[in-house]
This record gives sequence, structure tokens and C-alpha cells, in this order.
Amino acid sequence: MGEALRRLDDCRLLRRVRGMTCGPFLRILAVLLFSWFGLIEVQAAVDQEATPQPSKRLAIVIGNSNYQSHLPHLANATNDAKKLSESLQRLNFDVLSGTDLSADGFARLFQQADSKLSSAGAVLIFYAGHGVQLHGENFLLPVDTPDAKNLEELTARAVRLDDVISRFARRERPTFIFLDACRDNPMGKGANSANGLAQVEVGENTFVAFATQPGNTTLDGAGSNSPFTTALLQNIEIPGLSISDMMIRVRNRTEALTLGRQVPWDQSNLREQFYFTEQQVLDPVQLSVSLSRILSDPAAKEKLQVELASNDLQTAVMIVGQTLRSVEVPASPDPSTKPAGTQVASLESARQSVVSGLETLIVGKSTNEPEQQKATDLARSIQTELRRLGCYRATVDGNWGKGSVRAVANYNKNTKRTTSSTEPTLELLSDLFLQSGRVCRDPVIAQRTTPAKVSSNPASASGKAATGRKAARSSKPQPSRPAAPPPDMSGGIGIGGVF
Repeated sequence: MGEALRRLDDCRLLRRVRGMTCGPFLRILAVLLFSWFGLIEVQAAVDQEATPQPSKRLAIVIGNSNYQSHLPHLANATNDAKKLSESLQRLNFDVLSGTDLSADGFARLFQQADSKLSSAGAVLIFYAGHGVQLHGENFLLPVDTPDAKNLEELTARAVRLDDVISRFARRERPTFIFLDACRDNPMGKGANSANGLAQVEVGENTFVAFATQPGNTTLDGAGSNSPFTTALLQNIEIPGLSISDMMIRVRNRTEALTLGRQVPWDQSNLREQFYFTEQQVLDPVQLSVSLSRILSDPAAKEKLQVELASNDLQTAVMIVGQTLRSVEVPASPDPSTKPAGTQVASLESARQSVVSGLETLIVGKSTNEPEQQKATDLARSIQTELRRLGCYRATVDGNWGKGSVRAVANYNKNTKRTTSSTEPTLELLSDLFLQSGRVCRDPVIAQRTTPAKVSSNPASASGKAATGRKAARSSKPQPSRPAAPPPDMSGGIGIGGVF
């Protein structure tokens, strides 16, 4: 290109000196230059499209414990809000939190949230505190709720749940509301009131979860968190769980913690599936520690083997890790706590520890197992982790073919790994296990073979008939269509271990 520009200048000089024309030559060069710059712009657009920025997700978390009137004190409500805020921050939510909010405090927090709504791809609202229903409507009670003779006075400055839904719910983005607020009615039962909260008319693309079924009351809990929030904290950070699957686990866990007295309830008008872990941030060092502790406990190791039958490795480790007191949910790395060199050393040590553990778990689980079967197990585990990260959409079968190679290449590109190897190794599985969130935003899709067109020329068709019959005899039957891909995870959908 530099040579072409030089010749263009030379041609202009000759034209001025000798009166020569460079018209045809200049037109050719102009076309070449236009095409070149056009390709640069197209390539830049492609590069930009290949790595879209994740949408921002907003969370409003409120916990009211210290009521100033005769309303009972709720020891766990503020704890619930604080713990969930920490969890949502690890999931890359922009969290606005408030505890012991007055009526004015609610207004200020909601006004602060309004300024962030235009850029939010999803909104989550969590409330723990006192809530009541009146005439079938639900109200959230501020801490400055006055002593009242009836529910009308009690709810005079309360926050109407329907107003919250209409304020934040939009058709173009999912809205999630979690209410741990179905405590006893402080005014007792009457003609216009009942215990617990009432069902609501959800807005479009909205999900509302209650800590218990309509009309029932919840427990504040004997521990540091309520049973419902405890179950929510145990499941919201597990990779691969959609909102529906997560709520099934939350429901079962809450029911177990309350001996069947409390069964969480939800209402949904969502337009697509949602994964809280799409933008998850996990500490790889903590993941490594969790795996090591599980493998050192025979009972936990056996549970991990069972979970691996239906989950990816990272999800299985986090599920089993909940059963061990010494294994906590991995926290987000805080670069300010340790020097950068220490973090790198810890990460490299974590990788080595994971490789050692995986050698026992995946490859060396049986000395009598054929080497080919071990290789298949390793390939299957890698395919599953690649799928969790959004890089692989073909069938998880342990068959290391072109689709698997493309998926690894795509993973290497998106994580800027220096290696060019696409072979299934323990080192690769270790690296995948320590990754969180959605890595590939343009997942590799299995290619379907296009059938050959049938010629309309009889002579041509008869000339190829023998070749066609020979190919048919030598080839294996192909499925009519490829396996259905997992749901598209763009625009508010996250990672999944098993689709």
C-alpha cells in the first residue's frame, strides 16, 4: 500500500511537469484504496461485534430489622440484605442496598435506582422485613411505620408492592422481585386483612418470589439468616442453574429447613430463561481449595462423583461444597488485599492443585478402566466445561472431533491463552474449571453437512448412480438434525452447565 501511494505521488508530479495524464491509473488506485479502507472498517466492526459488552444488571436490596413502633424486631432482615448484596456483587450486579429504611429512605433509594434504569439489562429487587396485605394488596413497611389502630393507618406511609412493580418492570428487560416479608399480621386477622402476603398481578417479563405460599407466614430463623434467604444464598451462585431450576432448589431447601411449614411460592411472566451466573466472578484459589477438601473427604468425593453424572465439574464442586462446613462459597478476588505477584503465584499453585486432583478424579478413578475410556471421560468433562462457558454447543459425547477443536480454539481466543494446543488435557480441564461467567459470546455451533443437490439431467444422474450407491454403503447413517443447542445466552441469559 505504501508503494502504491508513492507511485500516486510520482504520477501527480509527472502530470504537473510534463502534462501527462494519470486518469486510468488514478482511478484504479482510488478503487484499491477505497476497498482497503473499507475492509479495515468491516474488520473493525466484526471484531467489535464478536466481543459485545455484557449488559449491566441492577439490584435493589433492602433489609428492615429495627422498627420504631410496636412492630416486632426482625433480627435477620438486615443480615439477609447484607449477605445477598455480597452475593449479587460477586455475580456482577450493580447493587444499591439499604437497611432499616424509613419511608423517605425507600423514596431516596428508589430515586437513586431510577437514574440507573436506562442502562440496566435486568433488575432485581429484594426485600426482607415486615409486609402486610390489605384488600388483597401487599405493602412493605418502613421502620418508621407508626403505631396504628387499624391496617389503614398502618399502611398510610407504606410502600405498595404494585407501585414497585409498575415502576421497575419493563417488557424489554427481566425484573425479579424476592420478598422475605410474609410475617404475622401485626394487627391480627380482620375483614380486610389476612396473614402473609397476597398473590400479585405481575407485570410483563417479571418474576415475583415469595418466601412462602400466599396467606402463610414465614419464620425469621434461629440462625443469622432466615430459612428462605439461607436457601437463596446457597443456590443463587451455583453455575448452570436457570431461575426456574434455582427456585426448585430454594423451595425444597426452605421446606426442609422449616420442617414443611414454609414453601416458597413464585409467579412469573418471564419472556426468556435467565441465569444469575452469566457474569459470575469466582475466586479460582477458593475453587481449588473447595475441590481439594472434597477429594480429601471420602463421603464428599462419592457425592461429587454422583453430581458429575448430571452437572459440569464446577457446578458439582459448588453443590457438594455446600455440605461441608469448611467449604464456603468462593468469594470474589480482591486485588487490594495482596500484591499482584502473590495473586499470580496463588493462581498458579491453584492450577497445579486442580490438575493433581483431577488426575485422581477423572483419569485415575479406576486402574482397571481402559485407557481409551479414560480419554473419553476426560474429553467429555472438557466438553461439559466448554458448554458451561458458552464455547461449545454440540453433543457432549466424549468424541473429540472438529467441533471440540473449534470450541477450544474459540476459548483460547476469548481468554487470550498463549497456547495454540486444542488437545484434551488435564491442564486444559483445570483451566476451564477455574473460569467463571460466560467466556464465549459467539459460541461455536455444530456444522450440519449440506446434502448434495440432485441433478435434473438424467444422463448426469445415471453417471453418478454407482458412485452414490458406493458412498451410501460405506457411510454411516447420519441423524436427521443436530442436537438442539442450549438457549441463546445473550441479553440477560447466562451460563449453563447442563442444557
